[in-house]
Amino acid sequence: MLLGFVVFPAILFLTSIYYYQSSPTGLRWSTAWVPSLDINLSLQLDALSFVFVGLISCIGFFVQLYALAYMKGKAERFSFHLYLTLFMLSMLGLVLSDNIILLFVFWELTTITSYLLIGFNHENEKSRKNALQSLVVTVAGGLALLAGLILLGQITGSYDLSTIIDKAVSTKDSVTQHPYFVPSLVLILLGAFTKSAQFPFHFWLPGAMAAPTPVSAFLHSATMVKAGIYLLARLSPVYASSDIWFYCLITVGGFTALWSAIIALMQKDLKLMLAFSTNTILGILTLLLGIGTETALAAAILFILAHAFYKASLFMVVGNIDKATGTRDIRVLYGLKAVLIFSFASGLIAALSKAGIPPLLGFLSKEYTYKAGLEVHGIVMFALVMINAIMVALAIAVISQPFLREKVEDNPTVKSIEAEIGFWIPPLVLACCSVIVPTLGLGWLNEYILSTVIFEINQVEQSSPVKLWQGINLPLIMSGVTLALGLLIYKNMSSVTLILNKLLGPLPVASDVFEKCMTFMLSVATWQTNRLQHRRLSLYALLFFSVLATILLLNPIKVSGDVLERIRTIQLYEIAIAVLLMVAALLCVISASRLLSIAGLGAIGFLMTLVFMIYSAPDVAKTLLLVETLMVVFVALLISHLPHFSTVKQHSIARRSFHGFIAVVIGLSITALLLTITKGPLDSPLADFFAQNSVPGGHGRNIVNVILVDFRAFDTLGEAIVVVVAAIAAISLFQTHSQQQNRIQSLIFCTTAHIVAVLMMVFSLYLLLRGHNSPGGGFIGALIAVIGLTLLIFAESPQYVRERMSYRPMNIAMFGVFLSLLAGGIGFVMGAPFLTGMWWKQVLPLGTPLIFDVGIYLAVIGGVLEVLLRVNEELD
Repeated sequence: MLLGFVVFPAILFLTSIYYYQSSPTGLRWSTAWVPSLDINLSLQLDALSFVFVGLISCIGFFVQLYALAYMKGKAERFSFHLYLTLFMLSMLGLVLSDNIILLFVFWELTTITSYLLIGFNHENEKSRKNALQSLVVTVAGGLALLAGLILLGQITGSYDLSTIIDKAVSTKDSVTQHPYFVPSLVLILLGAFTKSAQFPFHFWLPGAMAAPTPVSAFLHSATMVKAGIYLLARLSPVYASSDIWFYCLITVGGFTALWSAIIALMQKDLKLMLAFSTNTILGILTLLLGIGTETALAAAILFILAHAFYKASLFMVVGNIDKATGTRDIRVLYGLKAVLIFSFASGLIAALSKAGIPPLLGFLSKEYTYKAGLEVHGIVMFALVMINAIMVALAIAVISQPFLREKVEDNPTVKSIEAEIGFWIPPLVLACCSVIVPTLGLGWLNEYILSTVIFEINQVEQSSPVKLWQGINLPLIMSGVTLALGLLIYKNMSSVTLILNKLLGPLPVASDVFEKCMTFMLSVATWQTNRLQHRRLSLYALLFFSVLATILLLNPIKVSGDVLERIRTIQLYEIAIAVLLMVAALLCVISASRLLSIAGLGAIGFLMTLVFMIYSAPDVAKTLLLVETLMVVFVALLISHLPHFSTVKQHSIARRSFHGFIAVVIGLSITALLLTITKGPLDSPLADFFAQNSVPGGHGRNIVNVILVDFRAFDTLGEAIVVVVAAIAAISLFQTHSQQQNRIQSLIFCTTAHIVAVLMMVFSLYLLLRGHNSPGGGFIGALIAVIGLTLLIFAESPQYVRERMSYRPMNIAMFGVFLSLLAGGIGFVMGAPFLTGMWWKQVLPLGTPLIFDVGIYLAVIGGVLEVLLRVNEELD
């Protein structure tokens, strides 16, 4: 099973290569999702998405292979590989999405799955804290992104990315001058900056180091943090012409890169050094996308590839060091070259690429980064040289200190771990990719990737291919200066670190500022909750109805003068029912007896059932009658546990008068509203539609049932799920499972209960099967079945019913939900929208609506019966 997690990304990688090679211009697949909102399930594999798909699946394969060795012996290793696979699939969905709403869905899935991975060691408080920190920051940015994407869809009139980009390119002026253009730009930048850890949101990424090393290797090299970079690249054709875009990306990216490089230099933990250097690379990538020239975009793609290879390898090497020594503190590590031979070789190649040594991919990306910097300004060039010099110093430190330093005091004991090939093959292969790609694969990269990606982002053809050697030029000279400066920084690292600590020590730490902000927000929320959520239902109801009454008084409903004429047409039995309803309601209010008040409440329900029967709504009347009957059952169980009215504190006369005033205002207003609505003929095009299409479209004469299981089946499915979820929530509140007898001591009742229960079960099946053409259906049948089983509960015991059902009621409920979903899926598989009714009249009078109704029948029986049984057992 675990090997399946390893093989899966390899299959995805090979599949992506096959389909991309067969169509280098890109492949697109789309199907309707929410047609009314122009939201489609659209996927596209073009050059830009292929770069990320290749990295995600390729590095995902090696990370899963490495995790097999790293997590060996851990009880939760299956869950870890599962989370890692879900994380990979979420990221793949993000880069393949050609619909911005679908992209956002996968965007949030990467947030959720990364939260699970960062907090995987949940017994550790730091892991939980850092996982929550990353979740809050990225979810907040995701909300901003959602708003920005919706505005972008409104600007272009479409939510498909390809259509948005085409319109932005062909009608640039109308898009850039739209009033939503700048707000959408700012919101999308917020989403991208939080995801890719740009300043001031940079602090969450180093905190993610609480995750196991395979997660860090994947997170930093090919997945979540690159999502923001991908989004910026993908939307560059829309926003690149804006000065706001240019200056924001240049400024934020440049500052993030420089600041993170300085912070990385001050770290003593190897993982933190690599983590802050990832912030640095993300800043450089943001800066390059802001520049947006052909050279800058080529540098960005090369940097994405180079960083993915060497960073994944270096994280795995650091993980090996941690496994072998039990520490990542660079100050106490020494002489590991003799023990971790393959790790040293892998780390050395990766560090050389990180430092920009030819002919590695890191050198090539740095050369083109310098070329892009020269196209902008001298300040940008100076910043890039300083940033890369620090990267050189860090690359030397990561390898030199643990592997090449002579023995010092207080060193940890080193374990040999490389007998397990999973520890060294993945980092070594990934490190070697930094050599193979620029030396053997540059031609393919130029032909199939770079030229197409540059055109997709900048809409400009690549003028010249990328070359590994371009002669002695200014970028090459600047590379030499960078190496010399980096070596100088490394030689004086302790002095430089000391100076930086003195200069930056007084400044606030970003993660501490975040924690203080969260603490302040929680204190405000607590204060607000204590003021608004006072835990008194009567005050909640009073506030709601007071606001409603105020609105009704400010906008009174006027009734025309023919009211008396219409009152004269009311029948005597209608007046009698109305009077009885008022008497029952008044009885509930003034009664001092619990039983009498409950009887009045039940009378209201049964009288309303009579009203529905009179006005030709038999299905609704049956449902209400059965619900009221079940309510009587619940009250019978709970009445002895309800407080006596004499023990409840009475409101003052003024309070009760105020309550009465609000009730009168709302009652008169609703009466006036009903009189106004019923004054003229009702507009019934919807009712006419269902009446005309019930038989030809739904193959049923009971219009109500056809609506429930065919036309509006999705609503019914949601209601059934709500019943099951409510049942789960209710039974979770109970503590015990009493097995005592709770029978009614009556021989006549016990004898007749068995007979009546069987008859009611048969009758419930009859109503279920006939519901499509006559009053009945799954919901009504289920309620009758529950009432029949309730008689057995009272006649015998809950345990008696459980033993004879063979299956737990909650399992029956879950199977019912599954059956309803299956009924909807049949239509989907046959090419129709989900929950479309499919019929086989030629063979049998059978269709998916009946299967769906059976599912509802079982879901309601299981959910309601489980609650009844547990309440009975709890209160026995």
